[in-house]
Amino acid sequence: MPNSRQNKRTRAHYIHRLSYSAQEKLAGSFVLIAVVLLVWLLLSSQKTQNLFEEEITLYATMSSIQAVNKDTDVIISGLNIGSVTDVDIDDDNHVVITMSILKKYQKLIRTDSTAELLDFKFALLGKSVIEISVGSPQLPVIEDGSTLAIKESFNLVQLVAKFEPVLVTLQDSIRKINDILQAIDPQKIGDNLSNLDSISSDLKIITQQIRQGKGVAGNAIFNQDMQDDVVATTANLKQLTEQTRGILEQTRLLLISLQQQIDEMPELTDKVKPLLDEADKTIKATQKIWPLSSSIPKENKQTLTSPEATE
Repeated sequence: MPNSRQNKRTRAHYIHRLSYSAQEKLAGSFVLIAVVLLVWLLLSSQKTQNLFEEEITLYATMSSIQAVNKDTDVIISGLNIGSVTDVDIDDDNHVVITMSILKKYQKLIRTDSTAELLDFKFALLGKSVIEISVGSPQLPVIEDGSTLAIKESFNLVQLVAKFEPVLVTLQDSIRKINDILQAIDPQKIGDNLSNLDSISSDLKIITQQIRQGKGVAGNAIFNQDMQDDVVATTANLKQLTEQTRGILEQTRLLLISLQQQIDEMPELTDKVKPLLDEADKTIKATQKIWPLSSSIPKENKQTLTSPEATE
């Protein structure tokens, strides 16, 4: 036992058994590994990949900042092309955003390109993004230092303001429904439900009677004799309808013929009038022949009023 305790006291850590130069080499190895890892992390980082790339500066103006900061990314067609480098306020109290864009993507941005803030769409990710639209190829490429028209997103304040009338209407509807429910008498509802139950029972009895062939409706559905009568009546009605149609057609033809005869009446009158005139002349001439003139009374020319002028 004393020997084992003595051995434990004299046993040293392996690092102490190394020479001074070996210890320096080991420490230098750890430092070198840490530096290599740090350099690898820097080179693999998204922000340091384009550290030495040439960039251009674009500006955009907004009415409110809407969660835009210096870490806000700028994308085009889903590709990260830059970021916001500065946010400032101009003399007109507008928010001026400075964006640093990689020059190699400048050809995608034309004079008709616009920017849109997508903070509402990326709300679940807890970040805001500025998206620039791809411009028309036939238009010139945007120049360094130009200002883009930016479309501000639909923020929460605007959302609440838009739905406020709907919420007011909904609240008013709920209040009216509450008033209606308070005005309802539970006793009357119970009585109405009882009446509905009675009506349902009566309808059930009536339906059973109809199925059994009782009553007028039951006989009309299940009585063969009544069905035959209905069929015969329908056939007679069809025949009567056809006869009525024939009578109406004959009446129409008769009216047409009568109208034609009425139309011929003026022409017939014109033909008879000369004959009547000739007969009148003959009668007048006959009155002048003796002995007929003495037997035919003379024409009475007396008038109702005196032809003399009245004073």
